[in-house]
Amino acid sequence: MARLDDILQVPGTVAAIRFLDDGSLAEQVGDISAAHADLASDMCDATNHMMQQEADLFSAYSGMRGWTPPEGWVMYGQEYSIWALGKIACIVRTTEVSHNDLYRALARLAHF
Repeated sequence: MARLDDILQVPGTVAAIRFLDDGSLAEQVGDISAAHADLASDMCDATNHMMQQEADLFSAYSGMRGWTPPEGWVMYGQEYSIWALGKIACIVRTTEVSHNDLYRALARLAHF
């Protein structure tokens, strides 16, 4: 079974969190303080809910299938980015991480 700290083996990964349905922090690993991990947990849960709403609306307006439920999202920053899949999120150095390697590791953890 994959563990959250397995994702730290992907080069460029700084930290990872697992959060619950209510947005509370379940687990954290890597270079992130408890306070920042807790804040990231709330923000990621809120973004998951927004993405679900957007996927539902896009699907309804476009008539296209397959947009819902959304599996995850990515927010790119110049130096750092955050990737979320299911209830797992990780912070990475934007230019150092392999998108393919990171997605595979996240998918193993999120059980997709």
